[in-house]
Amino acid sequence: MAAPALDEDLHSRQMAVYGRESMIKLSGASVLIAGLNGLGAETAKNVILAGVKSVTLQDTKKATPADLGANFYLTPSDIGMNRAEACKDRFQELNPEVRVNVVTGAVTPKMTQDYRVVVMCDASVEEAAPIDAAARAQSPPVAFIYASLHGVFGSLFCDFGPDFVCADTTGEAVKTAIVSKIEKSEEGKPAQVQCVLDEEIDLDDGDHVQFTEVKGMTELNDGKPRVISDVSKMRKCFKIQDTSGMSAYESGGIVTQVKMLKVLKFRAMSDTLTAPGHFQDADTSKQSDKAKNFDEAALAYFGQPEFEAKFGRSGLLHLGMRALNAVGVAAAVAEGGADAVVAKARELNEAAAVEAKVEEFDERVETLKNLARGAGAVISPMAAVFGGVAGQEVIKACTTKFHPTFQWFHFDCEESLPAAPPASLSAEAAASRYAGQIQVYGADLQDKLEKLNVFLVGSGALGCEFLKDLALMGCASKGGQLTVTDDDTIEKSNLSRQFLFRNTNIGMSKSLCAGQAAAAMNPEFNVKAMQERVQPTTENVFDDAFWDGLDVVVNALDNVKARLYVDSKCVMHCKPLLESGTLGPKSNVQCVIPHLTENYGASRDPPEKEAPQCALHNFPHNIDHCLGLARSEFVGNFETVPADAASFAENPDKFVTDLLAAGENTASVMDKLRGDPKFNCAMTGGLHDVIVAEHPSNFEQCVGWARRKYQSYFVDRIALLVHNCPEDMKTDSGTSFWAPPKRFPKNVAFDADDAMAMKFVIAASNLRAKLFGISEEHRDVAYFKSVLNDVKIPEFTPFNTEVETDEKKDNNDAEAAAPANAKSPEEEEAELKAAVKEIAGALAEGAAKTFVANEFEKDCDTNFHIDFIQSFANLRARNYAIEEVDFLQAKLKAGRIIPAIATATAMATGFVCLELLKVLGNKELKDYRNTFSNLALPLFSQAEPAPCEKIVSGTRFDPAMYMDVDEVAVPDPQTVWDTLTIKAKRDMTIGGLVEWFKNEKNLVLEGWMFVSTDKQADSSPIEDRLDTKIVDYLEKMGYPMAGKKKFMIGDSPPDARVLELKTDEDADVKICRVVVEFED
Repeated sequence: MAAPALDEDLHSRQMAVYGRESMIKLSGASVLIAGLNGLGAETAKNVILAGVKSVTLQDTKKATPADLGANFYLTPSDIGMNRAEACKDRFQELNPEVRVNVVTGAVTPKMTQDYRVVVMCDASVEEAAPIDAAARAQSPPVAFIYASLHGVFGSLFCDFGPDFVCADTTGEAVKTAIVSKIEKSEEGKPAQVQCVLDEEIDLDDGDHVQFTEVKGMTELNDGKPRVISDVSKMRKCFKIQDTSGMSAYESGGIVTQVKMLKVLKFRAMSDTLTAPGHFQDADTSKQSDKAKNFDEAALAYFGQPEFEAKFGRSGLLHLGMRALNAVGVAAAVAEGGADAVVAKARELNEAAAVEAKVEEFDERVETLKNLARGAGAVISPMAAVFGGVAGQEVIKACTTKFHPTFQWFHFDCEESLPAAPPASLSAEAAASRYAGQIQVYGADLQDKLEKLNVFLVGSGALGCEFLKDLALMGCASKGGQLTVTDDDTIEKSNLSRQFLFRNTNIGMSKSLCAGQAAAAMNPEFNVKAMQERVQPTTENVFDDAFWDGLDVVVNALDNVKARLYVDSKCVMHCKPLLESGTLGPKSNVQCVIPHLTENYGASRDPPEKEAPQCALHNFPHNIDHCLGLARSEFVGNFETVPADAASFAENPDKFVTDLLAAGENTASVMDKLRGDPKFNCAMTGGLHDVIVAEHPSNFEQCVGWARRKYQSYFVDRIALLVHNCPEDMKTDSGTSFWAPPKRFPKNVAFDADDAMAMKFVIAASNLRAKLFGISEEHRDVAYFKSVLNDVKIPEFTPFNTEVETDEKKDNNDAEAAAPANAKSPEEEEAELKAAVKEIAGALAEGAAKTFVANEFEKDCDTNFHIDFIQSFANLRARNYAIEEVDFLQAKLKAGRIIPAIATATAMATGFVCLELLKVLGNKELKDYRNTFSNLALPLFSQAEPAPCEKIVSGTRFDPAMYMDVDEVAVPDPQTVWDTLTIKAKRDMTIGGLVEWFKNEKNLVLEGWMFVSTDKQADSSPIEDRLDTKIVDYLEKMGYPMAGKKKFMIGDSPPDARVLELKTDEDADVKICRVVVEFED
């Protein structure tokens, strides 16, 4: 049977995570989801978005008002209907490619034979265990997943059968390393493998690797996986088994990780209740006191599966889950029910085997009581978290991609609960859509939620999930308002994870469509959708009054620059910020709480390492280098050059003078005009190429240009490199110049029968035609072959030139040695004038004057953009014998597409909304949690946020200056959250500011370094600006001040609004943020 066709445009972000093979497996899977409470709805949503073959929704229960608080596809008109039937059509709309069925009868053991995965979301353990037994008895076994929620407590169980094979336990990219030396070991002893020193290695002890391209010790090229040990990432080496019987190593070698299959032997649910096996504690701060204090009794079990069962949080929650199931939900929430659950848990614990007996039971009974009080309540944030986890486990079972949960996972957010248990539900609350939330948190917190003013920045994947969660929670529903803004529009690729959008919304505003869809989930939800980007240029829209009127800010952004800006506004206005992000199966959540935690900008990830230009242009050794150059050439040929040509055509002299005024030297301007012979070889480049040398009047001439470009890129340029750096070339130290990681290149002669070569010509021809406004488009290979017969290829003779290498040269020698053919400034100027005259003359004689820049668009597979980049990269890879890349991988890498899946997104927003409830409860620092999770492993890790740093007078280490500094803190102590406000008239001068500091703070203002909106710093002496009004100066620096009530004039780097202050004793002053508040 042929594999189902995949819509790669729709699923591109998912395919970046799972790969094509896993997506094909997924598209053939049928899944049963039993129980359409909020948890079942979340799980179904994530599975349907993933693209399985079919989903069957099963439920016997009728919808109640409380279901509306977590099931986003139930409406008030559905109350009294079967939950599965009421939701069916809305789930079908979510992904028309997935067949959605409904079963209204009970789940029976026999039904399991019809599915690849069975999920139960609203059942007791006693109801689930027989279904699990039937599922694992099928041949092959049917994967079984059980999940349940009780307030802020949740449990999940997986059984994928007695011999489940996991093909990829991490989902990470295959690791590689470049070998520089392999030791010939003594017999029976391991051999050391040395990798090149200037490349990182990411291998770990126990990894399996294969060797290729090894010269000399060719026995290693046998394709067999070898286990490595003693990995030193600092020294870039590791060890393999005995190489004594092998030939002597000569050179070269690539090491590639081999992902080994892992067999997991799942046990039946009934067998794991009393002997659960290994647990994973998400939050180690909730372990027993003996564990936290490293008591000898706990240390005796440390590192063993019994540790979490006896001393961890998971063991306690597992015991509580069993007790609650035994007592029953109705009895647990009745008067005296909490004590009944505790008594049952005590009974079960006393009967447990030593290795499963929970320690310090009496000290932890309050947790069990809170579990009982929330019994049966399904709240939206917890449904989002567990729906994400359960949905991911379904995908793992269908694809064998990622490591399954083995086997129980328990999680709670008890720290978010109010200090005193809420009162029993009133009749009105019990009939409310918020009944579950009120049962858990009480009516007072619900009232705060409804009056909340929230700013949600972004309405993409995270934003859609946030809008759904907040609408279901009742946020901004009675007196409050949620403002959401996003300037983006909906694309087809969004639909696989941004679940509020449909095909009919493509091209429309994300924020407007998302806001309307969320409001339909809760008619009381007061949402205001905007389309402005949050940035300095929109501070007239999102002004001080706007920020001051907020209660909390939630970021749903996908770039660091925007996050830092929003963070700065939240710090300035002292507003809580809830930050989150995802990358494939990984997600993180950060709480930024005024006067408690550090802010988002307090810590930064290290910048990504970029390949040196010499590797891209001359010495690539992996496909990423080839793709990097391919994208650079696309931008140069089809974006930069036509844009420059249009500017030149408008005013040639101004084009050149503007470049020189912007700091470009004469050589770089000449590159723009004529191109660099080292790169263009027998062709010209820059403006000369599009205006003088080749300005086509028909499509056939574009084909000729594309063929000549092929010759230049993949034949002539290689010939030039080899001419100047022959294969036997030596370095100054006598070693081979072409030693790893360099790879000696060979040209790739054009072959019209080669599909990749023709793909390049077809893409380059069509893109060139568009540049000149030629409306024709051709794709037929036969047409191109006929045109190519008449194309003339210029002869190229390699010449001597300096080749940029990665060899480390002495700086003094480099400065002292000027090129032999260096031109004088007068000669350079004359050459520049001649080039301008020639190109301008061609325009005057009737050369093309209309040039269309073609901005790179990664999400259209028919615009030739990715075709050009993939074909260029692969032909370049052939030059250097590098493994080629398929269209999808080229699209993902060159387009810098961020891998994204619905499961991780949903889970992250659930964690954020739990933190929002803590904000409303005015919790202490110890109650907040930053979360990192990786659904692939799976890994869940929570920790208390870092407190905001307190700065006091004295000596401290300044990370910006990277040294110890002595200074006076004003105020003392201070944190990033402190602000000094100066109330001033609008005509206050900078001199008046100097006087204010002298009179009010006894400080001397010696300087004010300020950066304009175009990033030009003004560090002129403050004495030159004393008579200038502050508002006039800010206007001059590019900041509109009309109607603006306050402005930050001083902060810490990197904002570069630095006030240089000293005391009368000439001591340096560390002042907090300074804001001028203008009075009318």
